[in-house]
Amino acid sequence: MSDLPPSVFPPDELPPPKEPIFRIPPATGWLIAINILVHLVRQILPAAQDELVVNQLGFNASSVYGPFGPLDLLSLFTYQFLHGGWDHLGVNMVSLLAFGAGVERPIGKLRFVALYITCGVAGALFESLFAAPRGDDVLIGASASISGVFGALMIIWSLNRQGSHPMGMLPTALLWIGLMAITGILGVGAQGSPVAWLAHIGGFLAGMALGFIFRPKNLLV
Repeated sequence: MSDLPPSVFPPDELPPPKEPIFRIPPATGWLIAINILVHLVRQILPAAQDELVVNQLGFNASSVYGPFGPLDLLSLFTYQFLHGGWDHLGVNMVSLLAFGAGVERPIGKLRFVALYITCGVAGALFESLFAAPRGDDVLIGASASISGVFGALMIIWSLNRQGSHPMGMLPTALLWIGLMAITGILGVGAQGSPVAWLAHIGGFLAGMALGFIFRPKNLLV
């Protein structure tokens, strides 16, 4: 007869450790933390200094039509971590939290970061294709990057569910693109600022392409 109290399991019968109900993948968590940290730092800057940061590190879509210097190249990356306010930041980070795990877990954290950053760059360049040559609008925000994460999630989910016939995602993709165009043109949720809806679409299309390239090896077509 065992002398162990009824509430104690023998060593070889210990129950498996419980998985946390809600666990953020590392790259997704770090990207959210960096975005929040950047915005917090901007809050302590004088208004003139903060405006300088936005103008220098935000991406001017018209810059591709003139001399494209090192700072313009850098801004293709830095603009993704600047936001217009707490509401702008909050919507983007909640979206990244919602979509990020479904992409990072199957493709891995390094590929996920590469996809996120590349989609942000692609979105900015797509916006530039339609920008006025002498415009002065500055692009900021992670929306193009997160649109790319959503595009990749659609591809990975569709291949997982439908195998070599993932065409079921096409209506959803077209609906999403149409929704971005309508809300962007109408300025829904823009609070007086222009919406870079073309950047959202460019990031989304890049994310679909990269989602297919980075898809797990078991999702063959």
